[in-house]
Amino acid sequence: MPLFRKVLYPTDFSELADIAKEYIKKLKEAGTEEVVLLHVIHPLEFSLPQFDDPFALDVATIYAHIPEIEKAILESHERMLKEIEKELSSFGFKVKRIMTVGDPKEEIVRVAEEEKVSVIVIGYHGKGLIERILEMGSTAKAVIKNAKCPVLVVKKVEEE
Repeated sequence: MPLFRKVLYPTDFSELADIAKEYIKKLKEAGTEEVVLLHVIHPLEFSLPQFDDPFALDVATIYAHIPEIEKAILESHERMLKEIEKELSSFGFKVKRIMTVGDPKEEIVRVAEEEKVSVIVIGYHGKGLIERILEMGSTAKAVIKNAKCPVLVVKKVEEE
């Protein structure tokens, strides 16, 4: 039986998440059969409308658009998840797509346990000195601390 048969791939659609996806593709060679593709929408994405220039709008206009914005966010994220699902499926993986709302740190660990994954493959945004001193939240760090399975942490390597 392969060591990493079932992988959890949480994505925020960032460049670093794309790099982590490349590692998942390589795990196919190690016997990975299934990928659980997870996107967690933070509740604040629904609370704060995103306009090109929110300062040019009055509060009533912003709040009048929240339902439309929420729908647009969901549709956009669902579309991106389907694209990733298609890409990973083309490599021969069985893919399960999950989109949920909550704190990413908690949801990643919860889904990993519920899905009984072998490993979590997650990107890590290296923080600068200020962030390290203040210990500002790192999703990857919290997942490493709380996950009951191995976590493969992928960092972006800076080119010299």
